[in-house]
Amino acid sequence: ISSGEINQAYNAFNLEQDHSQYFQRIASKTAALFCLSTESGSVLSQAPEKSIQALIKYAYNTGIAFQVIDDILDFIGTEDELGKPVGSDLIEGTLTLPAMFLLEQYPDDNPVKKLFNNREELDNIRQTIEMVANSSIIQQCYQVASEYCDLACQDLKLLPDNSARQALYDLANYIVSRRK
Repeated sequence: ISSGEINQAYNAFNLEQDHSQYFQRIASKTAALFCLSTESGSVLSQAPEKSIQALIKYAYNTGIAFQVIDDILDFIGTEDELGKPVGSDLIEGTLTLPAMFLLEQYPDDNPVKKLFNNREELDNIRQTIEMVANSSIIQQCYQVASEYCDLACQDLKLLPDNSARQALYDLANYIVSRRK
């Protein structure tokens, strides 16, 4: 988790990041935290090894989905919902999936590039948020998160069919629909 945070800080305002670096970073941070929590609980409850492995995969994929949704909310949420200013990732120089998609769709005249090259020009944050909101980018990001939640649920059938397993399905569905 610490290495993911260090990687994020080291790459602040770096426009030369690609999707694989983004997913590696969020895997090191959010997914690692989800995995640690899930593996610890399953090991301490003396779950069978195949259940532990299924839960680790579930946690990894829901962790990725959770972070993608968090990155979406940084563009479409409100300060009251988020508990922080909208666009705070941009302010900190963190390149997230919506910003990457925007850079790909508008490679020349792009407010993310302008912001990362001139951090004083905060109007670029507003413009970035508007451009993302008025495009298909949010839907693309939701699709990515949904695919990770689908992957998360694939191995749940290896677990006993009970209310706990249903709660994991429900949690995966909630992750994609959450607003906070």
